[in-house]
Amino acid sequence: MMIDVLQHVPFEDLAAIKEWGEERNHSFRVHHLYENTILPEAKDITLLIILGGPMSANDTDRWIEEERTLIRQLMEQQKPVFGICLGAQQIAKALGAKVFQGEQKEVGWYPIQTVTTHFPFIPDKMTVFHWHGEQFSLPHGATRLFGNEVCENQGFIYRGNVIGLQFHFETTRESREKLIVHDKDYLDDSAFVQSEEVMKAAVLPAENVDVLYRLLDYLVQAASEGV
Repeated sequence: MMIDVLQHVPFEDLAAIKEWGEERNHSFRVHHLYENTILPEAKDITLLIILGGPMSANDTDRWIEEERTLIRQLMEQQKPVFGICLGAQQIAKALGAKVFQGEQKEVGWYPIQTVTTHFPFIPDKMTVFHWHGEQFSLPHGATRLFGNEVCENQGFIYRGNVIGLQFHFETTRESREKLIVHDKDYLDDSAFVQSEEVMKAAVLPAENVDVLYRLLDYLVQAASEGV
């Protein structure tokens, strides 16, 4: 399957999603929005993945609203969408939810709890990589998937084929290093911001990639069935 990807900055790329695609013989058409803000057309997309980025869904740049328009068009056409961090916030806002500054930044390896039985293969508790200050409210009609003490809404599914995750299941050693190097100014000494040393010392949980792969397989199946 050809999968379209919106990449907002060079240092937040597909990471483990690329490895999943290679294993499944999928191809990626990556739209580097930091080089060219021309978005693909909904009619040409089967499945869309929206990556993270340091910008805000509340920014007034024209392309940010255009990206949300594309998301709405895909949902109207019942096509699957998968959003990570900024991507999830864009989906939430496209659905009428609010994106707002949380009380705390959350940067590093922190636990999340699964709050639904929608996907029985997901463990009750996982430790995942975070890099965000803004959060989203739960869109009307969406089912909350994950939460924790810092961010109540860590993920959701909407109409069975749209998934938004506030955190980064796709993290690899390389992608973690890129974020630390290129967005180092975001780090501070607040309560839920880990040091570089702590973040780099953490062992990447194998279950994170397993769950990521299963979620992506689920969306590919949804795309194939036209859910």
